[in-house]
Amino acid sequence: MPGFRLATTPLDPDAPAVAACVAAAGAHGVYVANALAVGESLGFSFGAKSAPGLCWCGPRGNLVVIAPETVDGHAVAEAVLAANWSWRIAMGPAPVIDALRGRLRQKPVVHRDQVYYRGDASTAARPAGAAEVRAAVPADRDRLVQATLALNHSDLQLDPARVDRRWLYDTIDERIRDGTTRVLGPAGSLDAKLDLGSQGPAGVVVEGVFTFPHARGRGLATALVASALVAAAGAPVFLHVGHFNQPARTAYERAGMAAVGRCRLLLRG
Repeated sequence: MPGFRLATTPLDPDAPAVAACVAAAGAHGVYVANALAVGESLGFSFGAKSAPGLCWCGPRGNLVVIAPETVDGHAVAEAVLAANWSWRIAMGPAPVIDALRGRLRQKPVVHRDQVYYRGDASTAARPAGAAEVRAAVPADRDRLVQATLALNHSDLQLDPARVDRRWLYDTIDERIRDGTTRVLGPAGSLDAKLDLGSQGPAGVVVEGVFTFPHARGRGLATALVASALVAAAGAPVFLHVGHFNQPARTAYERAGMAAVGRCRLLLRG
């Protein structure tokens, strides 16, 4: 409709309608629920007060849109762009993500559907090798850099030469310090890794699962993910993966996870 503008209000973490919206979103709401629990409320809500949609932008440049598939994607996209957030990755319903894609000046690196998986300690498998999972240590630093660059290249088509090495090393060092990178293999020559991303009352999000080519076919990704389900001590564990990535999806299902939904992902160039 010409001249139509979306009515938005600042995201209020204490508003019951916002909490209900996030909870109803399931896997997609985990990032937002955990962020709101610690006071990260950059975003806005829109739509009916009784059933709002919302947009949230995290400190790492993750934009999450929670709304029904019938939402006016163009109106929400215009509101997101007007907010001038520094987002790099957007996840949400297809109408919004596709509208954002159409407004980018550069070709996106990734524009695809992702499948959400969920599991917990009660669904976790007990694969061989899971007991050998350990926290990453400083000696693993260079190997983790290699793994991250290789994963970004294979999954997101990111040229390793374009990745900011200072940012990458800082991120890996932070994860080693706080124990959120879990690995399999000897210190300094690990074979596989995963990262624990968003964590909080809504659950845990697993990220960055990667196995080096020489170690594939041994069930290491399955063992890592299964160990994360057990370590969460009953809290739900989520991850999302490209819908076409059948080897990874099979590994997650063998670990005890089940597909629970989809979203569309957009990675800016």
